[in-house]
Amino acid sequence: MRKLICRLSLAALVPAGPLLAQLAPVNEVGLSMGHLHLAAPDREKEAKAWLALGGQLENNLSGNIPIGFPGVVVLIGQSRPVSAGSAGSLIDHVAFRVPDLDAALARWKGVDTWWKAGSWGLKIEPGTKPGQAFVTTPAGTKCEILEDKALKAPIVFDHVHYYVDESRLREMEDYYTKMFGAKPVKGEPDTLSMPGAKLVFTKSSTPTAETTGRSLDHIGLNMLNADVLKALPQPSKAKGPSCSGLMRVPPWG
Repeated sequence: MRKLICRLSLAALVPAGPLLAQLAPVNEVGLSMGHLHLAAPDREKEAKAWLALGGQLENNLSGNIPIGFPGVVVLIGQSRPVSAGSAGSLIDHVAFRVPDLDAALARWKGVDTWWKAGSWGLKIEPGTKPGQAFVTTPAGTKCEILEDKALKAPIVFDHVHYYVDESRLREMEDYYTKMFGAKPVKGEPDTLSMPGAKLVFTKSSTPTAETTGRSLDHIGLNMLNADVLKALPQPSKAKGPSCSGLMRVPPWG
């Protein structure tokens, strides 16, 4: 049986200077949303697209290009080929909120033109409901954009959206709850909350691919300190591998 794997890394993000990303305070387990780790054939073009979305260049982290948004840091690794974009994988897309969707799309319209010309811009597509649109980066990471008129910041991170085989859905949600302290969101079925982001799970009628090797390779959680890693449940107490800096969510599928 084909294995479906999503990588998840844990790190205490302590750069040389302050993080403009303003990561959320950690939960009782000592964790919050941390980063999206991306791959791209041309990381300079990929970085320009994320900056066009409204991110800010952070201090360098381990050779990655770090681009900060309120709630998350986007880490773009060294340039390398990717097997595909995020759509169709376990993490189909991520989402951000903006106060005025039309104004945001107007700012990105020229970037969309650059995409069509084969350069580094953003591919823009309409959503299926009011106040929603989608943009895709040059390397293929899909981002849902949601309008939140009460929002004071230009753009903030909102959620990570998983597409999961129905037979594994509950197991995966339980894993995030028991392992990382994620909480169910009242009134939103199959949605968990971590400080800084929601984790949204949708039943998939078709198999979804592993994220490894795609443009969105894995997500990362921010740790309060190294003691948090030592305190996380081990395999005998929770389904999953031992916690050793870089973790893999258990195989799904």
